[in-house]
Amino acid sequence: MIKLPKATVVFALGVFCFVGLGQAQEAPRFSRDLCVKVKDGKGAEYAAFLRDVTTKLVKVRMDAGMYSSFVIAQAVAPAGRSARCDYHLVYGSIGFPPEGRGAEQTAADMKKAGIAMSREQMNAKRDDLSFLVGVDIWRGQQSVGAAAKGGYARLNYYKTKPGATLGDWVRMESTGWKPLAESMAKDNGTAWLVFTLAMPGGASLPYNGLTVDVFPSWSALGQGFPARTMWNKVHTDMDFAAYTNQMENIVERPRIDTVRLVEVMAGK
Repeated sequence: MIKLPKATVVFALGVFCFVGLGQAQEAPRFSRDLCVKVKDGKGAEYAAFLRDVTTKLVKVRMDAGMYSSFVIAQAVAPAGRSARCDYHLVYGSIGFPPEGRGAEQTAADMKKAGIAMSREQMNAKRDDLSFLVGVDIWRGQQSVGAAAKGGYARLNYYKTKPGATLGDWVRMESTGWKPLAESMAKDNGTAWLVFTLAMPGGASLPYNGLTVDVFPSWSALGQGFPARTMWNKVHTDMDFAAYTNQMENIVERPRIDTVRLVEVMAGK
C-alpha cells in the first residue's frame, strides 16, 4: 500500500464538457450526453443540420440560461459502423439538467433563432438524418484546463470493481493524476476532466466513470501524455508502479474512444 499525500477534491465540470471551472461550494455541474448515430449516406446533411439548426437553437437557450455549455464531438476512433456514437451532443448545466422544452416554447425558441421551419419539420428532418442511441447524464468531479473548437479528446470509460466505490476512484484520480494534468495544461495547453455517471444506473452497466483527456491539436493527441516522465517530476513521494497497481484494484477501463471537437460553446 502506497502512502498518498492529502489533497482537496474540487468538484467541477467543463462540459464533457470541456469549458469552465467550478468551486466546491457552487452547485454541482452536470452534462447530458446524447449519443447520436447518423444514417447511411446522410453524413454531410447531418453536419449541415447541426450547424444551421442545432447550434442556433442551443445559442438561444444558452442566452436564456437553460444551458451553461454545449459541445459537438465527432467520432474519430472508432468511426463508421464500428462506432457506437457518430456524434456526442453534450449539454452542460449548473445543477441537475433542466427538463426539455415543451412544444410552444420550442417553437418560440426556433423563431428567435431564425430557423425557418416548424418544430414538426425540424424533428422530422432530424429523424430522417439520424437516430438517438442513448443518453448519459454525468456529474462533474474534477476539471483542469480548457479546450476549444478544433481540438481532440480521448474518452476513457471506467468501471469500478467489486468492493470499490466511485469515491475511491475519484480520490485516486485527484491525488495521482490531477497534478500531472495541471502540469500538462500549463506547458502544453491540454485539459483533463473527471465524471461519475448519474443516470442511468445499475450493476449491469459497462461503465460508471469517465475521464476526458483534451488535446489542442492532432499532433498533440499523437504525442499523448508522457505519464512516467511527468510522474517523476510532480510526485517525488509516490511510486508510479505502486499507484498504478492500486488503481487497477479499484477500476478497469473497458473502452477508450477518440473524438474531434466540432463545436465548443460556453455560456455567459
